[in-house]
Amino acid sequence: MSWVYIELPLYIRRCEKVSISEEVRDSIKLWAPTVGRSETPRLKLVFRSPLNRYEAWNARIPDPGSNRGKRSGYRLVYYLDLKENTINLLYIEERDELGFGKEGQRKKNAYNDLVRELKEMLSKMEHENK
Repeated sequence: MSWVYIELPLYIRRCEKVSISEEVRDSIKLWAPTVGRSETPRLKLVFRSPLNRYEAWNARIPDPGSNRGKRSGYRLVYYLDLKENTINLLYIEERDELGFGKEGQRKKNAYNDLVRELKEMLSKMEHENK
């Protein structure tokens, strides 16, 4: 299945703030329409809406310029609209800035809040589009 690729405003702002290179953005544009729906080491299902219209995912995106191994790179949060066949890119951040190591609880809480708000938004959208 090929997804219609949509960059949401928050994703665009994050790309600018994090200074995502054109090489990485181009590789995401090529990768996104081919995304599958099964979990892999690089893709993790974060949420599936109650009526199975939306799925939220977290993906590991490598940074080809970092030379720091597979744990570095970026984390991409996106959701799929299974009825409209769209992949909606929502958020991107450098892995080291997410606060899942010794980086600090505040960053981790901010990321978890984003995921929680996404889940609430998708549940609300599903009920509005019944």
